[in-house]
Amino acid sequence: MTHRYRAHGLDVVSDIELPLPPGGAAEPDLALRLGNRRPVRAEPPEGTPVATLTDADGALRYGIARPDAGIVLRYPGLCEFTGDHEFAEVTAHPHPGVDEGYLPVLATGMVLALHLLLRGHVVVHASAVRDGDVAIAFVGASGMGKSTLATALCRDGCTLLADDVLRIERHGSAMRVYPGSVETRLRPGAHRLADGATVRHTADGRLAMRFDDVSAGPVPLALCVVPRPSRSASELVVERLAPVRALLLLSRFPRVLGWCEQASLATSFQGLADLVEQVPVVTATIPWDAPFDSVLPALRNVVAAPVQR
Repeated sequence: MTHRYRAHGLDVVSDIELPLPPGGAAEPDLALRLGNRRPVRAEPPEGTPVATLTDADGALRYGIARPDAGIVLRYPGLCEFTGDHEFAEVTAHPHPGVDEGYLPVLATGMVLALHLLLRGHVVVHASAVRDGDVAIAFVGASGMGKSTLATALCRDGCTLLADDVLRIERHGSAMRVYPGSVETRLRPGAHRLADGATVRHTADGRLAMRFDDVSAGPVPLALCVVPRPSRSASELVVERLAPVRALLLLSRFPRVLGWCEQASLATSFQGLADLVEQVPVVTATIPWDAPFDSVLPALRNVVAAPVQR
């Protein structure tokens, strides 16, 4: 294996080049190997289900199961990942003819998230940036603007911490997040945010934007923002949520949809409960067509205010 990384507090070695922060020679927590190509079927993998997601027509989007030994993560017609019970030794088997450019996307998203969950860590569907000595997280479902806001703030002087997968842990009375990405992935229309970034096209039709700065080590989390892009709003509106409302809202955005293992669900719920007690959570209604140069200064002032009080 030729590639070594340090992401989400993990040491990772991989046959596949990944958009993760560089690592050293430490014993790996996760090893990803590139296996042989083989057909990836459209039905859920055999074994006890861990997570299953289907589309509106009932077709399988992905399935995770425990067979007699280990874990299987299946993306029909795309790739199947097989691993041990903690998904620490993982082999990728691409479907015949599939562009191997999909593998970094799946590995830095679902594979890492699955490994973290199986080890009992709290993982949310979020992007995060470092602003000075603290972190700001943008939490939400796909299409809610998490990566767009993180990218825009990086252009405005922040440092990217994570995109798509965010590990959160309690440290005393504070909550911390871990660096886990060196680039954001955005829809093609976001090319206007490319100033100051290295841009490449990904196999799934996104624009990957990479900035030079990389943060080392966990960072205290100062604020969680749930973005709400709006076509009818004319100005930025920010609302701070009470802990109970914040917990209910954040619970809607797990990184792995369709998860059904009760122990992991309980750990994640407790982690979110700790989070909303320690960290302010706000919703931010953002005008759809407003230029980011006018929206971001106001948003940045709001997210900094709880730290200053």
